[in-house]
Amino acid sequence: MAESEEEVDVLVQRVVKDINNAFKKNPNINEIGLIPCPEARYNRSPIVLVENNLGVESWCVKFLLPYVHNKLLLYRQRKQWLDRDALVDITCTLLLLNPDFTTAWNVRKELVQCGVLNPERDLYLGKLALTKFPKSPETWIHRRWVLQQVLRECCPRGEAERGEAEGTPQAERLQRILQEEMKVCTEAAGRYPSNYNAWSHRIWVLQNMAKGNLKILHDELSSMKLWVSMHVSDHSGFHYRQFLLKSLVGELSQVAERASARPPRPSPDPHYAHR
Repeated sequence: MAESEEEVDVLVQRVVKDINNAFKKNPNINEIGLIPCPEARYNRSPIVLVENNLGVESWCVKFLLPYVHNKLLLYRQRKQWLDRDALVDITCTLLLLNPDFTTAWNVRKELVQCGVLNPERDLYLGKLALTKFPKSPETWIHRRWVLQQVLRECCPRGEAERGEAEGTPQAERLQRILQEEMKVCTEAAGRYPSNYNAWSHRIWVLQNMAKGNLKILHDELSSMKLWVSMHVSDHSGFHYRQFLLKSLVGELSQVAERASARPPRPSPDPHYAHR
């Protein structure tokens, strides 16, 4: 166990490095968690990678979290310089332990905007944070911001261009991200009952990434049948189902109105038909 300030610095730097090496070793990590372990084990890293699961031994958190928190605050106060790679690593470690630290998400926004950080990698970090903190409001808020950046990249002219982009790489990218968002929301809702933040995010995704898409709305409604049968007391889930029903009714009404507004096709001239 580290005792002096210098030893703590060395320990924490090693742990931050071990966390980021774990992601390089396995880019498909899909869950994080704390491993109850009150004391350090001699000459062994507190970061444990088993298949696609990343564990952090609990004893190191009391050293790790204050260190990365302070590092980031000093950077924001312009009292300490951190290069872009260090910022990516430190914010990653910090947000896996405390995803409601707004400053860290704001730093990552800047990294996305300047092209250092791929938006989809940032969504991946948020997905991992939600496996341990499924209600985290800051994570969901940041997630919507990132999705807005993706929408601007794929469709700079907005909804009109989105409709024209079917079958293009941009449309395929949006479809892939949409499916991933539905999966993230489902998993978060399963980890925490009546997870209002997860269901609200799901509504936002449909309103902004699948507006007017009857097939997606219908598929979502069908998928909710099993959910509501297994979660009869999940009010947030039922609210989402109500949203789907209202959206489908509204979209179908618009389809009917457009159909009735079309001018009738002219009937063939009977005199011409008998010639």
